[in-house]
Amino acid sequence: MDYDKLCNEIMKLDTLIRFVAVLNQNGDKVSGSSHENISSLLNPEEVKMSQYYASRRWEARGNLSHRIGDAKYSTTAYEKVKQITMPVSKTELLLISTEPSANQFQIIEQILKLIESN
Repeated sequence: MDYDKLCNEIMKLDTLIRFVAVLNQNGDKVSGSSHENISSLLNPEEVKMSQYYASRRWEARGNLSHRIGDAKYSTTAYEKVKQITMPVSKTELLLISTEPSANQFQIIEQILKLIESN
C-alpha cells in the first residue's frame, strides 16, 4: 500500500483533519501529512511521545482479541483534539488527529472505505 498516497487522500476527506500518520510497531512515523495552516499543539518530542503511546495502547487492545475479535478503530476525545487510531496492516497503525468539532464517525467510515479500496 502506498502510505503517502493514503495519507494525502485522508487529508482531503475533511478540512477538520489536522494530522495523519502511519506508524510502525514502535510508534515511529512511516508516512504522514498535516495541514500547512494548522500549528501543532505539541512540540516535536511530544509528537513522538504521543505516537509511541498510541502504538502501545493499540498493542494492548490486542490482548483480548482472541476472545472479542480484532479492534477496527479507536477514538479518544480530548479538549483540543480528537484522536483516531486504526490498523492499516498487521504491523502498521493509522493515527489521525482532528479538530474537536469533527464528526469522527463519518471520517472513520470514509477512511475504512479508502483502506479497503487500496
